[in-house]
Amino acid sequence: MLGLLAAGVGIRRDDTERLNAFNRHYSLVVCASRNPRWARDYHTVQMPKEVRKARYFSRREELSDPELLSAIISRRDYYTDAWWMVAVATTADAPYSLEQLQDGLRHPVFPLYLGRKSHPLALPLAPLLLEGNACDALCNAYQQYQDHFHKLKVSLPKLQDECWWEGKHDGLVASKILRRRDVPLNRQQWLFGERTVNQGPWLSKEEPCTSQE
Repeated sequence: MLGLLAAGVGIRRDDTERLNAFNRHYSLVVCASRNPRWARDYHTVQMPKEVRKARYFSRREELSDPELLSAIISRRDYYTDAWWMVAVATTADAPYSLEQLQDGLRHPVFPLYLGRKSHPLALPLAPLLLEGNACDALCNAYQQYQDHFHKLKVSLPKLQDECWWEGKHDGLVASKILRRRDVPLNRQQWLFGERTVNQGPWLSKEEPCTSQE
């Protein structure tokens, strides 16, 4: 999601300094749909055959002898037939306001896609600006999305009962605390740092905001 937001406002993937500054000022609350399916994507990578005592100090050196090259196939799995409802919270000194992020998602500077260009967005992002605590904002957004897609005759899968978030948000109580190593530190070197993620219900059992049917 941070990548989508950064692309929307025009931050390049190789601009490490701006990306790191950007990532420090936004926290997310993520609600995911139930029962997603997997889409498998294959990649071919050129690698040199194993040569005893051969040491390579760069990717250029690895590929320097065409007679030693061979191709290996790797695979990656992605979610498909799924949707997410994400709330974005910002700090007071964030480089972009929520209004600017909303405009960037509606009129992005760079194309938006999910991890790879072969995985474009299948539904519009439909960013909303809402006020209130986390639960109220999520319930309000969910109702608006349900109404909007009902008019388009698009059937959305139900959301999972629990969501995931960083930091503290009024109305959300964690039932689990998880650790994730997915904070982008350097895109060029593909380095990621750790973060703490809370998991818990986003709907009140006593007063649900709306039926998920």
